[in-house]
Amino acid sequence: MKADRYPSAVSLNEVLEARAKEDSKKLWLTLYYRDKVYRTLTYGELYEGALGWAGEFMSRGISPGGRVLVILPTGVPFYESYLGVLLAGGIPVPLYPPIRMDRLGDYRRNLTHIVENSGARFIVTDRKIRPFLGFAPEAVTAIVPSEVGKEAPGELPSVSGDHIALIQYTSGSTGAQKGAVITHENLLANIRAIGKALDVREDDVAVSWLPLYHDMGLIGNMLGALYWGVELVALSPIDFLRRPSRWLRMISNSGGTISAAPNFAYSLVSRKLRESEIAGLDLSRWRVALCGAEPISAETVSHFTEKYAPFGFDSGAFFPAYGLAENTLAVTFSTLGKPPVMAEVDLEKLYLEGVVVEPAEGRKSRKIVSVGKPLDSVTVTIVGRDGVALPSGHQGEVVVKGPSVMRGYWKNEEETGRALKEDGLHTGDLGFTLDGDYFICGRIKDLLIKGGRNYFAEDIEDAASQVDGVRQGGIAAFSVYGEGGDEEIVVIVEAVSHREELAAEVSKMVSEITGLRPDRVEVTSPKSIPKTSSGKLQRYKARQWYLEGRLGLGGKVSEVGFVTTLLGMLKALFGADDKKGGK
Repeated sequence: MKADRYPSAVSLNEVLEARAKEDSKKLWLTLYYRDKVYRTLTYGELYEGALGWAGEFMSRGISPGGRVLVILPTGVPFYESYLGVLLAGGIPVPLYPPIRMDRLGDYRRNLTHIVENSGARFIVTDRKIRPFLGFAPEAVTAIVPSEVGKEAPGELPSVSGDHIALIQYTSGSTGAQKGAVITHENLLANIRAIGKALDVREDDVAVSWLPLYHDMGLIGNMLGALYWGVELVALSPIDFLRRPSRWLRMISNSGGTISAAPNFAYSLVSRKLRESEIAGLDLSRWRVALCGAEPISAETVSHFTEKYAPFGFDSGAFFPAYGLAENTLAVTFSTLGKPPVMAEVDLEKLYLEGVVVEPAEGRKSRKIVSVGKPLDSVTVTIVGRDGVALPSGHQGEVVVKGPSVMRGYWKNEEETGRALKEDGLHTGDLGFTLDGDYFICGRIKDLLIKGGRNYFAEDIEDAASQVDGVRQGGIAAFSVYGEGGDEEIVVIVEAVSHREELAAEVSKMVSEITGLRPDRVEVTSPKSIPKTSSGKLQRYKARQWYLEGRLGLGGKVSEVGFVTTLLGMLKALFGADDKKGGK
């Protein structure tokens, strides 16, 4: 275990300044563009650049606690400007740049909400992005990297542990985006606990393509590498998506030991890469392949570990984890060096009774991947609807306590009150414990009820994904009101080619695996289903778009879905009968 140099530091500012003094010439960052080294940064250069940004902010009159939106792609300006905001005593608010021009209107609406909620006066962006943001010049002041000088500021403001170091807007996977308020104390507590759990070593090399506006990329990689003095090798998410093999090739070429990604990335490189793309890989030094940020598929774990075993990948390196922005980043980690733990559970018992039992022969089952155990100083409790802690093997809400729990949601007392209670942070996630390990089943808001049973949207989507022709990651399951006022289950699948029998095959597969036959299965074109900036499925928005006819299903289908659902809602709310005009 690498020694913790800064156990008494109270802010990231203090850590950055110390690193610059002690390791000024040491390489911190190697940044790739496509397949070539684009930039490198030492700790001294990083600090010098951050000071230049701090001077710029202070010369423009940023006050302590002033919010600054950072809307930049992966690159040196992001690293330096984010840290520059902190040095100037401000609060950085990292946001994703506009990616899809066909959804620019939605992006601008989200951005307007965040600007209004945060009260930010400045936006750091580049000249290419600025025209797409949609703001009048008087609304906020845009600062582009080319305008920033190298002049260091005068005396930097004093920053303590309870100062806010980040407003992390949630991905919006189940509703409107909320700003989780994270202090320096929160960040340092989580980064220290992560380093201890990963047994950070002197020769570790972190490799990342994760976006810097997302907590896994920002805290887990950028700030974690800074604190622990780990060399960071990075490329942009766009470069990864254009050629996913770049991720594995960078790990191989750099001797990467730690790298994290969501489930979809491990699935992608397990299924889509040609033999020529992975020939000659050496993954023998990769000791922590952290997987989190979305539900972890047992199938993905098996496929990835089997496919890359011949390239030196050890199954004990696959490292499922659980976390959320409201706890800064990480909550539970797996055990180093041990293959992932899985539990096969009886689906009917889980759906009907919320209890975990092994399935009898012939019973429908689900294999759930453990996300390990709580980090140091973190307490995780599974509670029932009455708030009472549940014993092992019983499903309930995941409640988290510890020094990394957010202060609250920025200017949102109502949502803060719902999340933060006396017993801790109510995550909205369902899970259970078994033999000391923690398992996450899904989101409470994503539960689908049919015939008195609870079904997880993830289970339905996972079943649908096993049909040939269905685009992986392009599936959404949700419920709408039917004509009779009852909930009906809708499954939307993306497919490159629309075979007539595809919908029927999806319905059959879902029924065989989960025991639920969807009421409606619709097929749409790729990239129609809405996702968050970090790639998470937005089921609530998919449902809304389905009702509004925005999922590319064709006017007739969408209109029928809208009218049927509207009639069902009226009947459910008022007992109205559309044929008789009354009760």
